Amino acid sequence: MDWLKQKFDMGQYKELFARFNIANLLFCYCLPFFYVFYPALLMPAIFLRSLSFFISWVYKLISAHHHNTALPNTRANKGKTTTDAPLLEDERNNMYFWLQRCSICLDQTYNLCLDACRDQFCKDCFSRYIEETVNQSWGLGVTRIKCPVCQETISQSEWSKYVSPDIIEKYNKYNQPYRAFSRYCLTCEHAVSPCQSRSQGQSRESRLREIAEELERFSATTQSPNAKRMIEGTLTSFLASCQRGSTFRIGRVQDLYNQIIPILCKVTSKQPGLYSQASAISKRLVALEVIPEAWKQTQFWHVANFPTETCTQCGDDLCLQCGEYAHLGNSCLENLKLKLKKNDSDTELLSTIQWKLNHTRPCPNCSVMINRDEGCNKVDCLLCGYRFCWKCGSGWSQQTCGFYQCGETNVPAAATTITTIQPVVVQDK
Repeated sequence: MDWLKQKFDMGQYKELFARFNIANLLFCYCLPFFYVFYPALLMPAIFLRSLSFFISWVYKLISAHHHNTALPNTRANKGKTTTDAPLLEDERNNMYFWLQRCSICLDQTYNLCLDACRDQFCKDCFSRYIEETVNQSWGLGVTRIKCPVCQETISQSEWSKYVSPDIIEKYNKYNQPYRAFSRYCLTCEHAVSPCQSRSQGQSRESRLREIAEELERFSATTQSPNAKRMIEGTLTSFLASCQRGSTFRIGRVQDLYNQIIPILCKVTSKQPGLYSQASAISKRLVALEVIPEAWKQTQFWHVANFPTETCTQCGDDLCLQCGEYAHLGNSCLENLKLKLKKNDSDTELLSTIQWKLNHTRPCPNCSVMINRDEGCNKVDCLLCGYRFCWKCGSGWSQQTCGFYQCGETNVPAAATTITTIQPVVVQDK
């Protein structure tokens, strides 16, 4: 029983008393009530509290003896990142123990602390978290690295210190702004990209002049007097906006796009020969946008309004929405139905087309054809990021549909997973 004579230093006594500080405080507050209302219980309460303290002290001695370890000294281990001795159960109940743990694994002692939010992690967990976030970033948006605890954005200069150069290079490659949506040409496999960002081509002033000139030519070419008057009014409004410099305000480019392009689409539906002119005006309006996320959204508006694009390599026209050859006048689903009727001999091609018809639908926001084969009603478009219900197409933010029950149809949905019908190219700028 020599181990009972083990001596404690002041730090160990303080740690032992810390376990009972709250209970002792509550007990002291209760003493007057015991004295006034239950005087007979006063002495038993004091005895039981003292007995609890004594039993805890004896248990700590026995635990230290059986584990052949010295009692943990909080002050001595404060600067260490790891502990060699096995942790005792009562130490795990100490709040100080958890304050020193990694916020991801809750096992290792932390050895890095973020500057912005002061959340703490071990290097292994934090580096793995960054690698997984970078590897799972896709689409045309820029992925922001956020703290896994509070979702505060972490600067690249900070998180890049804990990952390999390959991860940093991969992040820089696939998370740059103004990345263009593209398709592969079916004939020559050349990447066809409809829109250019502000970092390419001409200056904003020259684009403004070209848009005004294109609108004048478009107005002179149209045959309808009513359409001519609408385009001339649009041109006057556009020139007035340019003189006030309002095109440089945030969101103004999208307002101009929504003001001009619907009129051009209405005219081209009756005069298909003006399609290329209207598409060129739409591209120049997209190139005016200076905000990356707004530019990405305006780019998909162009794809929705003018899906036909000519390959600069071979000259063939293709549809940007489905990746097939251009089918002006028919929607992508109608084009698939026509192909299904024409191809009677090729069984494999027929089964492929039928599968696309059964599992394919355009995104309500960008009109790019996506497909699903399993999952729930909630679908995230990998390109524009729009979230919607697969059954009815309503935005998921409206909260009218459930994961497996559509609010519009009240019919349980089949499972879903989305991918693009044809590989989509993301060009690096």
